[in-house]
Amino acid sequence: MKEVQPNTDLVRIGNGFFNRRQFLALSAVAGGGLALAACGTDSGSSTEDTAAEGGTTEVKTALKIGMNSSSVAESLTPVAIQGYVWSQMLGFVFYDPLIKKDDQGNLVPCIATEWDTTDPTKTILKIREGVTFHDGTPLTAADVAYSIAVRSDPKLIETTQGRPLMTPEQWVSATAVDDTTVEVVTSERVEFLINPQPVLVIQNESFGKVNYANEVNGTGPYKLGKFTSGTGVECVANDAYWDGVPSVIDLSFTFYKDPATSATSLKSGQVDALYDVAPANIDSVSDVEGTVVSEMGTYAFWWIIQMGKEPLNDPEVRKALRHCFDVEAINQASFKGRGKFSWNPFKLFTVNSGADADVDFDPEKTKQLLADLGKSDITVPILCIEGYNDGVSAAQVMQQSFQAAGITCEVEIAPAQDWLDRTYGKGTWEGITFNAGNLPFPSKNFFDYLVNPSTILSAYKKGDVVEAAAELYRTINATPFDAPEISDLLAQAEKMIVDDAIVFMGLGAGVGLVLPEGVTGVVTNGFGDVFWDKAVFSA
Repeated sequence: MKEVQPNTDLVRIGNGFFNRRQFLALSAVAGGGLALAACGTDSGSSTEDTAAEGGTTEVKTALKIGMNSSSVAESLTPVAIQGYVWSQMLGFVFYDPLIKKDDQGNLVPCIATEWDTTDPTKTILKIREGVTFHDGTPLTAADVAYSIAVRSDPKLIETTQGRPLMTPEQWVSATAVDDTTVEVVTSERVEFLINPQPVLVIQNESFGKVNYANEVNGTGPYKLGKFTSGTGVECVANDAYWDGVPSVIDLSFTFYKDPATSATSLKSGQVDALYDVAPANIDSVSDVEGTVVSEMGTYAFWWIIQMGKEPLNDPEVRKALRHCFDVEAINQASFKGRGKFSWNPFKLFTVNSGADADVDFDPEKTKQLLADLGKSDITVPILCIEGYNDGVSAAQVMQQSFQAAGITCEVEIAPAQDWLDRTYGKGTWEGITFNAGNLPFPSKNFFDYLVNPSTILSAYKKGDVVEAAAELYRTINATPFDAPEISDLLAQAEKMIVDDAIVFMGLGAGVGLVLPEGVTGVVTNGFGDVFWDKAVFSA
């Protein structure tokens, strides 16, 4: 694949950097006696005035973004991936991934300029030269090898609490062959470059030496200015960034737990933009003067099941519970009716076909089915994530239905880090738990989202919790996403999910992104990744 060259063709105006095309456009506007100004409310963001014969050009160089779901940004660690908002947006502000992905799921060079996956158990990466960390240290292949290892080596994962790229059985090694070459060895094919949770590049042997929870030393387009856990983060453009200094010099994010507060902040001008606006809240920000609303991905939520412990280790019990899902009521409570639903989640978002369950809402039927199974007196708690109001609203509707069916049910709302520890970390949750994210491309990654960790990890049973699902999971992950056989394997996954109720499906709907008019260059892709470093205010 062709290497992407750094953007060195930049002109500096005050604290702003612009490419030649942008500079000529600004010069033309200035020469014509017109003022270039960002549209939208006055947020107090900084601007640079450039004098020119016949007029003044006002160039805005700061962008303030409001972000919902503050619970996912209590730490800045690039190792323990905290959730989709961090790993699909904030992470890319400070750190470079190995590769990027376009809207079709194609791999695009970033820190890795070339890759060879011909050998199913060996991946060779060529590393970009001329890249430096924020502290000025040059990047080498040893840094990249270490960054992969901390997300793959079981011993390092245990100390970092990271989300693994692969299973312990798949991991072998990551080695710097020379300063620009990394060799990754696995026991079978593992397409870690396609994994929706990116490998963010950090310095060799730096974990434990750098306080990554509150400090940043990446190679990304922005350096850390200030971070307040759960409140916000201020970023400043990296003037040594290998791909060109961002045009937006000052980039900041303010975290909101309450969607009403974020809407008020946008309307009052405290922030310029809002990211991750839930379907239930889009009406409140759809008509703010000077802004444009777009959908930047498909957000979905679902319920992963603790199948390693009674009563949900029995597929017949899981199927009986599906009659307690009042889909219309959940849709109204979570998404104000904007969501889409199917017991086969693949049918909603991909071209794959497959079986779907014909399940009506009837708690009395659940009660009778459980009685027939001798499981009338069961307890099914529901675990939600703090900050995800759609999940809490859905859980409250489900709780009433469960109780109507004679099931003991309590709803717990846990901080994100606690949820991650109990699910992806230890597998100690009980009953069912909320999970969510922007749907990743390709479909095999969506299957990974649906069954991991519920099929792969449980503190209540040794080995594979559901052997058939675990075997299929490993087979799909070891198969190239564009291989001819992947469609048949995914069809098997769909059928298994439906036939054995491997996951309880929630809903899916578009995610809102509100930007000031005239802002271009905010990039999103099919994985839901959002990149801000090319953002620019234009006329």
